Amino acid sequence: MKNNEIMISARFEFDDKSKCQELSFLVLKDITLKAFIEALYYGLKKSPDYEKCFELLEQYIKTRKELQVLYTAKGSYNVIDFTTDVVKGGEKVKIYNAELDKLGFVTSSCVLFTMNEEIKPSYLFKKEENSYILKEKDTLEYNISTRRLNVIESSVIDIIPPNDMPQKDKSSLLDVLIPTVLSTGGMLGARFLIMKLVPSASSMGNTMLLMSGAMGVVSLVTSFYSFMKKRTDYKKNVEEWKNNYENYIARIIRTIKEWQESDIVYLNSVYPNMDTLFKNTAEINGIIFSRSQNDNDFMKISLGTSDEVKPLFEIKSEKKDNIFYDIYYKIRRNKDEIEIIVPTKKKNRKLKKLSPEEIAERERNKFFLTDLAYNFANKGVDTKNDNEVIGFNYLRSDSGKKPPLLIDLKNCGALGVISNDVQTSHRFIQHVVFELAYYHSPEDLQFVFFFDKENKIEKQNEILKNYKYLPHTNELLDGVSQFVFDKDSSGIVFGQLLSIMNSRSNNKKEDSDESVSDGKLTQIVCVVFCDYDIKETGFSKFLPEVPKEGEPYVNSLGLTFIFIQPVKDMLPKYCGNIVNIDKDNEKERKVSLRYNVLSRETLNVLSEDKGDKTKANDTDKLIEYKYFQNKYMFGPESYDDKFDLAFRQLSAIYYTRIAENGKVPSMVTLFELYGYNSEKVENGEVKSSIRKSWEDIDRNDVTRNLRVPIGKHEHGTMYLDLYEKADGPHMLVAGTTGSGKSETIITYLIGLCMKFSPMDLNLMLVDMKGGGFSDRLGDLPHCVGVVTDTAGEDEGTSAAYMLKRFLETLNAEIKRRKLLLSSFGVDNVDSYIRALRLIRKIKELESDEENSEEIKKLKKKLNNKQQEILSKDLSELSPLSHLVLVVDEFTELKRFSSESNDVDFIAEITTIARVGRTLGFHIILVSQNIEGAITDDIRVNSKARICLKVATKQASKEMIGTPAAAAPTMPLNGRAYLLVGTGTRFEYFQSAYTGANKNLNIDPAVIVTQATNSGKFNNGFYSSKKDNIIEKKRSENVSEHDTQLAYVVKTIIEIGKNMEKPRQIFLPPLPGVITDKTDWEGLS
Repeated sequence: MKNNEIMISARFEFDDKSKCQELSFLVLKDITLKAFIEALYYGLKKSPDYEKCFELLEQYIKTRKELQVLYTAKGSYNVIDFTTDVVKGGEKVKIYNAELDKLGFVTSSCVLFTMNEEIKPSYLFKKEENSYILKEKDTLEYNISTRRLNVIESSVIDIIPPNDMPQKDKSSLLDVLIPTVLSTGGMLGARFLIMKLVPSASSMGNTMLLMSGAMGVVSLVTSFYSFMKKRTDYKKNVEEWKNNYENYIARIIRTIKEWQESDIVYLNSVYPNMDTLFKNTAEINGIIFSRSQNDNDFMKISLGTSDEVKPLFEIKSEKKDNIFYDIYYKIRRNKDEIEIIVPTKKKNRKLKKLSPEEIAERERNKFFLTDLAYNFANKGVDTKNDNEVIGFNYLRSDSGKKPPLLIDLKNCGALGVISNDVQTSHRFIQHVVFELAYYHSPEDLQFVFFFDKENKIEKQNEILKNYKYLPHTNELLDGVSQFVFDKDSSGIVFGQLLSIMNSRSNNKKEDSDESVSDGKLTQIVCVVFCDYDIKETGFSKFLPEVPKEGEPYVNSLGLTFIFIQPVKDMLPKYCGNIVNIDKDNEKERKVSLRYNVLSRETLNVLSEDKGDKTKANDTDKLIEYKYFQNKYMFGPESYDDKFDLAFRQLSAIYYTRIAENGKVPSMVTLFELYGYNSEKVENGEVKSSIRKSWEDIDRNDVTRNLRVPIGKHEHGTMYLDLYEKADGPHMLVAGTTGSGKSETIITYLIGLCMKFSPMDLNLMLVDMKGGGFSDRLGDLPHCVGVVTDTAGEDEGTSAAYMLKRFLETLNAEIKRRKLLLSSFGVDNVDSYIRALRLIRKIKELESDEENSEEIKKLKKKLNNKQQEILSKDLSELSPLSHLVLVVDEFTELKRFSSESNDVDFIAEITTIARVGRTLGFHIILVSQNIEGAITDDIRVNSKARICLKVATKQASKEMIGTPAAAAPTMPLNGRAYLLVGTGTRFEYFQSAYTGANKNLNIDPAVIVTQATNSGKFNNGFYSSKKDNIIEKKRSENVSEHDTQLAYVVKTIIEIGKNMEKPRQIFLPPLPGVITDKTDWEGLS
């Protein structure tokens, strides 16, 4: 779909309401409603397959004065009354003579034909206060604004391990008491012996025994107290140690949960659900098409919500050795805290009394305290109880909010989808396609669909109703549907895809050789329900290759596949991700990577069921799946109507938002460009207007500018000026066959001839493709030479010889001009022309003596040489003009250079361009195959460049520095870019069409293409020249050769008949035989 086209449809609802037929068409957005209705009428009339549609259309036109249009831009013209008037060009006209885009038609608009009396208005968009477009603007034109990217900084939660637990004194009560008892007993025994053995000491013996016994008791009590105090202090220290670390971990858990909550909010805001996307689409929110290929989330979409999404921060973890460490912890249920468990003999004795099942339940989810950080980072919920949290490896929220599960489609190579239900498969693809189309512009992303084989049009229409109008499904292939329903259409699509990918591959090799690559490729997503033996086609060489183990897939050529199959074994081997979508079992909706790095924890969990003997032999059982939920795919509520409307809205937004200057008209005639109407043509005002332009030298001074209109852009008439100080003096023009090169150049040349007389401006035409535009302009009085590749053939003269003569003639003209400039003492042709004008004026004034004062003033403007020339007769003075030299297919000169060893035509032309700047030369080099033909000399000397549709991106880059002119959306027929210098001017415009009929009652040809569901589009559905009976009758007595250009050329020739003729620079070759027609009879 070109950027001056829209895709609209006609829906035919028959009496049997269960049956209807909808046909889609590509039309220029600015054709009239009447032209479109006529196209439908005559196109259906000649098509036997649509006989029933034609009968309904004919009946509708005869009985109704209103037209129901579904899905217009803003609902302003939902029901069009044919009897009403609108203002067009300042005049009132019937509404059916207004252009489609002015009536609110957009891509996805639908004209409804039904005899049902109950017609309900259907609005595509409603007034929205939140949308500046829907609130204030009259069109859907919408600018992709700056996208603000919020990047989460790298964050780490570092969990500090616990300090060493207070150590318990290992001595027992006996260890404390026995030494005291022994020492006390020893003292008492020693005193007793002394009393017995030394009688003299017996008087103090009882007292000493009493004191020793008292001291022993005190020592015993003190030791016991000290023992009990240490035990009490130990318990307090342990409790304090536990409380401190438990409180610290509680704070850590709260921080983790807060961060997880923030992550969930952030991810849901960046990747919102479908309800938000529907709302944003209806309001034309600024996020639409906002992702670029340089964004990290390019082609990253949400599959739905999941409990298995990693947080955006890291919990720093390290698993420590726990051989000599027996302190455990458990996370308390429903609390953000842990319980540290210090084993004791008492607890161990209690455990021995429990059954094995009770022990297992009490010991479940009890871990070594040294493993806490590792468990927090790598574990999640309990596998047997989802409500019991043992770690924070995945995002969780107490509010129940779940984060989106993301998948990167750009770098997965191929996405495999396993689905046991056709409807579920289509809903999944519908979700994926809408999300991708919503975030990415059609310049960045295109889809190609390979559906299951289907011959019934009704079922095809049902499948395509949401996709058909998307610009993302209409801008990749040329004249071919991007939907496949049969083997034949698959062959056509594979062929075009192969061509595109070969071009990309070759460009990549060239870029790698030059170490230059812009990396901007339109990403192609092939959605494959049926592969149509893709492996047997030439396109198969671009199927993704399985990367080395552990290495990511690199999408270097911008190609991604989505394969949908009922079972895994039917998927190709190169699927990077696999998605299971089970219609009924929500536990079977999961996604997995081809390459899985399994941690020991994950492996242990996946291998828990030791009773399953198949696990050892089936590696698929060890794959780590991520499960997701999505009500828009699997929910009981149908979202089909919301998707239908959202797809229509998204399709309509694009064409005014992304299309290059959507307001540029699709066609401009030569008369329209100059404001000529039927009255001016019939009254001879065109002739008088041209004559006045020639005579008004002050206003149309060739020494000041060469500015004439060449076409129209979005702001109105566009002008080109090849004057050296403006856009000139030289220009390059490139465009493929049918792009409108000749019409563009002819528009400029005929404009110059209408503005300047033959004595001020001359043309010299070199046409190396058989005399295309030289045949149409060669008879102009301005034309001072024509060289074609066929000239001289009748005389036996080769084209190479004619080109040599042409170059010799130009070199002679250069020398002649240099001599004339030197004789006038000037250095450029403009000074010469102005000086000659002064001399002529002085000569005219000399006839009357009253003009002496004025003559003196004029003479002061002349230099010495010019004053000397005043004595000469005017007939002795040679006039000079600006010479526009046009070389069509100048790349053909290379071929002639290879045939002629003594002349390098390209080098000669380049030299003439370089030295001819001040001599009044303006060289226009034209070619369709510009790639590699622009030398440095040509590039330096060609200030202006016009680039129409070209075949390759490289050709477009060489011309205008961007691949835009090679884009699939670039129209033919005169749509072009103008680049001046390095960007002084860069404009997109529609050049005028000079081949329109002089009779302005004959409307320009209207061509409507039927966009078929698959295969090649029906380009022959309607052509007004061939199919419109009214137009054919109206033009019966009108010659197709009586064009606007022919009329203007004829008028210029008539004006120039009685005027001074310019000097012919290049003359045709002499004939091989000259017949002597003298009558010799009667002479002796």
